[in-house]
This record gives sequence, structure tokens and C-alpha cells, in this order.
Amino acid sequence: MKYASEDLKKEHEGILQGLAILEKMTSLVVAGSTVPVSDIEAMIDFLKLFADKCHHGKEEEILFPAMEKHGIPNERGPIGQMLLEHVEGRKFIRGLSSSVSSGKLDAPLFTSNARGYIELLMAHINKENTVLFPLGD
Repeated sequence: MKYASEDLKKEHEGILQGLAILEKMTSLVVAGSTVPVSDIEAMIDFLKLFADKCHHGKEEEILFPAMEKHGIPNERGPIGQMLLEHVEGRKFIRGLSSSVSSGKLDAPLFTSNARGYIELLMAHINKENTVLFPLGD
């Protein structure tokens, strides 16, 4: 591995697979099909643990500080934008968690947060892969 970004891009592939599954779950809910709450909870756990804690944790604690140290701006720069999007993603994840907190699915809350998260993360990953990571490399 030449650059740390290579590992993060591979993690993006896993996150994108998770988003595809979340999109399928969302489509099923919108169509009126039953999606087991346990499956949704498992997806939320994946998003919390892998996408946020593991992946975003590496970016926030290791990569972004190193990039900033070498002149890539945080405030009003690409790193700051990525950090804002991490915060926004966490809001969507909290909304997803709330949609199943009673043990039953709150379909409108689930679908709005799932769609928002999917849209945010797909654009976020594209920006990191095509702009920020090449800049850092």
C-alpha cells in the first residue's frame, strides 16, 4: 500500500455495499413490504461501528490532522467540509436508530433518514475519492 487513502477507498467500497442494502430495505419499506426490525438494527450497527467509528474515526483522528499539518485547510477547506458531513451523517444515524427504538418500525422516520444518509454518504465518498484523497496523496 503506497498511500493510507488506498485502505480508506477499500473501506468506501464496503460502505457503498452497505448503502446498497440500506437502499433495498428502504425500497421494500416504501413498497409496504415487511423488513425485520432486527435487520434494520443490524444495518444501523454496521453504519455506527464500521462507517462511523472505524472509518470516520481513522479520518478524523489520523488522516485529516496529518493532511492539515501538511497544508490542506480544515476551516473553510475540504477537511472542514468532510467533518461537517460526518456530523450530518451521525444525525441521520440517530434518526435511523429512533425509527426502531420502540421495537417497531416507524416507516416515515426510517425512510427519510435512510434516504438522507444514502444521498449524503454517496456524495461524501465521491468527494473524498476524487478530490480530498488525491490532494492528500
